[in-house]
Amino acid sequence: MGLLDTKSLAWVIGTRAAEAGAEVIYTVQSERFRDTLLRRSFRQEGLSVDDYRILPCDVTRNEEIEALFGQVGMLDGVVHSIAYAKPETCLTGPIWNPPREDVALAFQVSAASLAYVGGAAADRLRAGGSIVTLTFDSQHAYPSYNWMGVCKAALEAVARYLARDLGPRGVRINCVSAGPQRTRAATHIPGFAQIEEEWPARAPLGWDPDTDRQAIAGAALFLLSDLSGRITGEILHVDGGFHVMGVPAERR
Repeated sequence: MGLLDTKSLAWVIGTRAAEAGAEVIYTVQSERFRDTLLRRSFRQEGLSVDDYRILPCDVTRNEEIEALFGQVGMLDGVVHSIAYAKPETCLTGPIWNPPREDVALAFQVSAASLAYVGGAAADRLRAGGSIVTLTFDSQHAYPSYNWMGVCKAALEAVARYLARDLGPRGVRINCVSAGPQRTRAATHIPGFAQIEEEWPARAPLGWDPDTDRQAIAGAALFLLSDLSGRITGEILHVDGGFHVMGVPAERR
């Protein structure tokens, strides 16, 4: 859930899942987006949206979430890769800068949506099923990340409560905390260039904001698979080791 283009983590994870034999369904915010912007983006890559099952779902509307899961049949897994905050208010200046309605929208899309998606998916996920959501280091303050950082912390909390509520059904939920990726969404974050530039110096394994999305996808597939049975409520860091460092290590 949360496809924007072929650089989206939703797309990379879906592609890897399909290569492993999964039947993949993608979601976008609206039919209009799918039939105009996404179609154009796919065409530039030599692809056609008509070759994939891509369904609309505005996650701020419960009726659309319910309608989505009402038409997909039984599932083995769900990937939640959805986030939004208005760049000109929520991702700039001091944290008290944006109007409250902008903060509320960011929270609804980026954090609360996971709870409602999880609830709607619960009856469609087979026992042993898995939900994976994408987060970003919520333990530190970053330039301009502001309310998105707050929403990521909330997203992780939602995942823990879903782990409590879905566990008795045999459904797991976990987070992948990914290093910065050069995606369409990231380009709208004013301070992203600085984060992207400094990340590799602090990550012991290094980090590439383009190619390392494959490592993120691999971690997501692990959490979706039976190999991660009995793991729930966890945050799996795929960030080159950035999260364990206090200051950049000397390069040998």
